[in-house]
Order: sequence, then C-alpha cells, then structure tokens
Amino acid sequence: MGKFRKSEQLAYWRFFLLLFLAGFVLGIVFVNLVWRFRTQDIETLSLFSSGEGGRTAAPLPGYLWYLTQKRMGIMLVWHLTGITILGTFLVAAGLLWTGFLCGTLSAIAVLQLGLRGIAVLTAAFLPQIFLYVPAGLWYLTCVWQMSEKSREGGRLNGRLYKGYLLSCLAPLAVFFCGILVECYVNPYILDLLLY
Repeated sequence: MGKFRKSEQLAYWRFFLLLFLAGFVLGIVFVNLVWRFRTQDIETLSLFSSGEGGRTAAPLPGYLWYLTQKRMGIMLVWHLTGITILGTFLVAAGLLWTGFLCGTLSAIAVLQLGLRGIAVLTAAFLPQIFLYVPAGLWYLTCVWQMSEKSREGGRLNGRLYKGYLLSCLAPLAVFFCGILVECYVNPYILDLLLY
C-alpha cells in the first residue's frame, strides 16, 4: 500500500492538480459574475480589510484546536470513506471544492486590494503550504488507491487495512506539523506584511 512507482504517483498528482485547477477557475468565474451583477456583495465581505483589526502575532487560546478540527476533520472523513467506493468520489469533490474556494479567495483579494491582495494572500499561505501540499498529495493518493481496491471488489482483509492505516500516518503527521506552523509561525509573517 505504501510503495508507489514514480510514474503512478505522478499520474495521480496530475489528475489531482487538474481537479483543483478546474475548481479554481470556477471560483474565479463565480466571483467575477457576482462582481459584475452584485458588486456590493463582494465589497461587504471585507475579507482583506488590512489594518482594521489588531495585530495577529499572539495566537488566541484554542486556535490550535480550532485549526486541527478544521484541517483534520476532512482528512478523517476521507480516511473512513477510503475503504469504500465513495472514497474516490469524495476526494474528487474535495479537490474541486478546495480549488473553488481558493479561486474565490484569490479573485476577491485581487478585486479588493489589487496586486497587494496577491501579496496578502500569498503571505496567508506561507510557510505551511510547503507542508500541506506534499502531505495532502501523499495522503490523497493513499485514500484514492484504497478506494480503487474497494471498487474492484476485492475483499478488504485486516492486512490490507493495516497497510492503509500505516501509509496514512506519515502524511497526517506532516499535515499536523503544517497546522502547528500555521498556528504559531504564519501570524508573524502576516504581521510583517500588514503592519
């Protein structure tokens, strides 16, 4: 379960990237349509109203728990559905939705702040993105492969499930490190840019 051929891995990752990009483009198109017909709806979001809030350097108590629930909750759903034929569908839907949200956020950042919006958005993703992306690709590949095995009608024995569980632990650990970085490092980067 945990051993991948490079060509097989790249094929999965290309497919995942295409799903994400399709969602990203849909998100940009959606925001531009809303902007054209209902400009005030985008303006009232005030997602990028820098300087109005306080400094973000000290994370609030419970922020780590909040981030862990938000980031790892979907991973748990993917893990549980990975042993069924629904795993591949949920991974595809999750990638489309994530792409859509990123496209929407990017378009709003540009519409509200122009080029500075791109800088703010980039800072919001750094440096945790360097942990999230590889861990996410690795993890989704494991879930997708396990779900494909379920679809083929093979019996899921204990050994196969144990291999699936073990192959998911390492990317989940890396993903959790990304949550720690997002909680305790990223606020300082945003402070440098915004204040």
